[in-house]
Amino acid sequence: MYNSFYSSHDRIYNFEELAFPTAGVEFSCDHLDDASKNLEIKGDRLKRPYIIFNMVSSVDGKATTYAGKLTGFGSRPDRNLMKRLRSQVDAVLAGGGTLRHDAFIPTLPPELLEERQKHFDNPQPLGIVISNSGDLPKEHRFWNAGRDLRIVLLGENASPEAWLYEKAQVFKFPVKDQKIDLNQALSMLFAKFGIKRLLVEGGASLNYSLISQGFADEIFLTLSPHIVGGVKNMSIIAGEDYGMGGGNLPKLKLRSLYHHDSELFLRYQFDR
Repeated sequence: MYNSFYSSHDRIYNFEELAFPTAGVEFSCDHLDDASKNLEIKGDRLKRPYIIFNMVSSVDGKATTYAGKLTGFGSRPDRNLMKRLRSQVDAVLAGGGTLRHDAFIPTLPPELLEERQKHFDNPQPLGIVISNSGDLPKEHRFWNAGRDLRIVLLGENASPEAWLYEKAQVFKFPVKDQKIDLNQALSMLFAKFGIKRLLVEGGASLNYSLISQGFADEIFLTLSPHIVGGVKNMSIIAGEDYGMGGGNLPKLKLRSLYHHDSELFLRYQFDR
């Protein structure tokens, strides 16, 4: 662990510090069907992207402040960190609820394009939304990037409207316990689209689903110097009943800590 002060030019990390692995992460495919196993196999294992989470919360762990809003969270340095993380990945993933309630538009600003093009073939990361139901807003700027840059992952019983197939590349997956089979979805993203680095931007249910199933490699957590409280305000990670408390809790290793004006920027790696 090391501590470092945040520099005055609003840039916490450079490309060299955020050199995420590009070989993918192997995981067991014993439980997958034959069609899924044909995606990418090394022995009896598939590959998925290296998965990074970006979250911001109050000191008491709240992700919203009022009626599902993010008002009061996230400073200019935090927003710049979000953009820089997006510039370092092949794709950015969010849940359907995030798209319905937030301005989720993972498009990079011009000042990051030149730097990104030194390391990536595509100037912009792919934008991905996962939704069991397919209930997604048609009038959203997320779709403006065009079908080639947008992917939608749906549950097998979803019946989306025709417009969605015009706005994005749509794929359906089996559902278990009302959740999309992430094993198949992640292995498809790696094998079909070559997504080696995947940034997850919430919401809380998606964060929990991925982390609780072991599909998590790093977390960037901005701790906003506020306390919110309130049982109706969401936390950054959801989960039913006692969550992961009944088993082996995921252990995190602190990689770096920056601070600026009482705001903390923490980078954790999952310790396996």
